Amino acid sequence: MNRDFQKEDEFYKKDFRFSYSSLNKLLFSPTLFYKDYILFDRELQTDKHLVEGKLVHCLVFEPENLTSKFNIVPGKSPSDNIRKVLKDMSFYTDAKTLAACDDETILESLKNLNLFQSLKADESRIAKVRTEDNEPYWKFLNNSNVDVVDQDTLSKCTDKANVIKENKDVMSLFENKSTDFDLDPVEIFAEQYLTCKLNDKPFGLHGYIDFYKIDSEKKEVTICDLKTTAKGIAKFADTVDYYNYWLQASIYIKLLIENLTEEQQDYNIIFKFAVIDNYNQVYVFDVTDNTLANWGVAFNAVLNQAEYHYKEKNFSLPYEFLAETVKL
Repeated sequence: MNRDFQKEDEFYKKDFRFSYSSLNKLLFSPTLFYKDYILFDRELQTDKHLVEGKLVHCLVFEPENLTSKFNIVPGKSPSDNIRKVLKDMSFYTDAKTLAACDDETILESLKNLNLFQSLKADESRIAKVRTEDNEPYWKFLNNSNVDVVDQDTLSKCTDKANVIKENKDVMSLFENKSTDFDLDPVEIFAEQYLTCKLNDKPFGLHGYIDFYKIDSEKKEVTICDLKTTAKGIAKFADTVDYYNYWLQASIYIKLLIENLTEEQQDYNIIFKFAVIDNYNQVYVFDVTDNTLANWGVAFNAVLNQAEYHYKEKNFSLPYEFLAETVKL
């Protein structure tokens, strides 16, 4: 049996559950989803902007876990092109250090990716790859699955975390202490992992929610999600659309609804984004009921598209192209 077909067969034997990352990947590029989640041929290192978001989150809510969740290295992280080269090299050598990689492997990977070919001397091409700054990333590829963070990124994210922790309005949203009364109507949940099956779909959902609280007296559930953005907070609505944060919010709401008790099913859902931008400006965005309803409609459409790809085993193009609804 072809190796890819074997991996596909193994995938369909599993109880697959979409996360925000995997569903967003399917929406953006079914071919990448197939490569990453079905063939499981993906780089575990997270995109830089997502690493920074995870790092700020860790520094604010769980600083004691910093060294276990991140590989803090001196110098700077490699560029995207160098990361591609190192990933390609990892398929052809078992060398534990970059210094131990032979010249031929480096040159072959550079040729495969058509990088630095304008440099005339092989030594100049090799010098672009075999550097002290690139060594920690090579070790990451071969020895661990934690995110690599350089000192500049750590310093920048530490500043952001401190700004957030000094903002009483924001931190009050994530207050994880209830009263001492046994009959306190408010239940607090932080960093909660939730999963569910979807009765009308061949797959389920799962994810970690930053923070939510259930108030049985007010009959409402409040979800708070911390976000960093490279754009100013005035353009956060664009960021929600660009990164499909509405999809993430919809997944969280669905997960919560599926895990609420029968008595809690009619509780009102409130969603808030606490956002810090590159200028360290902080603002809390309340998502309106109308917006949540619109996101819910769009979310159901995405689930139907995912079901089509999943059942048809067709990941060649985005759904709208397979359905021939795209016109010029």
